[in-house]
Amino acid sequence: MMGKKKIGIIEVGPRDGLQNIKKYIPFNKKLNVIDFLYRSGLRNIEVTSLVSPKAVPQMKDAYQLVEKIKKQKYKDLKIITLVPNLYGAKLAQDLAVDRITYVISVSEKHNQNNIHKTHNESFDQLEKIIRLYQEKEGSPEIKVGLATTFHCPFEGNQPVQKVAEMLEKLYKMGIKFFNFADSTGHANPLQIRNFWETLLPECPGDIQYGIHFHDTMGFGLANTLVSLDYPIQWIESSFGGFGGCPFIPGAAGNIATEDLINMLEGLEVEYGDISINRELIAEAVKEIYPYDSYALNSHAFRPLFSRD
Repeated sequence: MMGKKKIGIIEVGPRDGLQNIKKYIPFNKKLNVIDFLYRSGLRNIEVTSLVSPKAVPQMKDAYQLVEKIKKQKYKDLKIITLVPNLYGAKLAQDLAVDRITYVISVSEKHNQNNIHKTHNESFDQLEKIIRLYQEKEGSPEIKVGLATTFHCPFEGNQPVQKVAEMLEKLYKMGIKFFNFADSTGHANPLQIRNFWETLLPECPGDIQYGIHFHDTMGFGLANTLVSLDYPIQWIESSFGGFGGCPFIPGAAGNIATEDLINMLEGLEVEYGDISINRELIAEAVKEIYPYDSYALNSHAFRPLFSRD
C-alpha cells in the first residue's frame, strides 16, 4: 500500500457534473454551487466547458459564468475550463483562466463522436493552441485529458501501448500535465494496475498525472485506491457524484468528492492545505438535486437526500 503521500483534488462537478443534465440550471444556481464548493475548501475547480451550446446546451452561459467568477476575486482559486478546440482555447485566454483541459479521446471513434475531429485534427488544433499561448505571457496552463483511456463504447478496451504512443507525441509537443479518464466507467482495478505498471516505465520523469474515474460499474473508488500506489498528483471528482458524458450512452457519474474525501481520510492520505467542509458540499448538492435527483451518485449523501 502507498506510503505517506499528499494528493490534490480537482472538483469537476460544475462542468462534468452538470453537462449531462437536460433541464437548464439557472445562472445564479451555478454561481451558488461554485461559491459553496469554494467555501468548502476546494481550491481547484473546473467551472465550465467553453464549447458550442449546440453541442452541450447546459454550458451556454460559460463565458458569462467565468467572467462573474473572476469578479468575485476568490483568493487562491484555480479556475479551470474544458476546451475541445482552438476557439474554446482563445476564449479561455481572453478570460484569463488558470488552466485549460484540452480533451482528446484515445479512441478515434469516440473522438469523432465527442468533438467531431480525427486524432490528426485534434493534434493540429493543439499545436495551434500551444503557439497561441506562447505568444502571450500569462496564458493558461494546458492539461491534456485523455478520454476513453481504458475503454470505449465503440471500440472496447484500449491498449496501453496506444496511450503510451499518444502521451509520447503530446510530450514532444511540450505537454507535461496529463489526465487519464475512464469515460465509460468500465475499467476494473486489475486493469488499472496493469495500466500503470505498463505505462510508467516508458514515461519521462517530469510528467504529472491525474485520474478521472466514472462509477458506472461501481469500481470508481477501487480504481482510485489502486492508482494511489503510483505517482499521481491529483484526482478529479464531482460533488454528489454528478456527471456523465453526453456522448456515451449509460455512462454514470464521477466518483463523489465527499466519498473520495472519506476514503482519503480513512487511508490517512493528505489531500490539500485546507480541511474540506462536507456540509458546504452538501449545500452545493441541494442546488442541483431538484434538477436531476436520479443523477446523485454519492454514498455519503444519498441517504441524506433520499429522505427528502
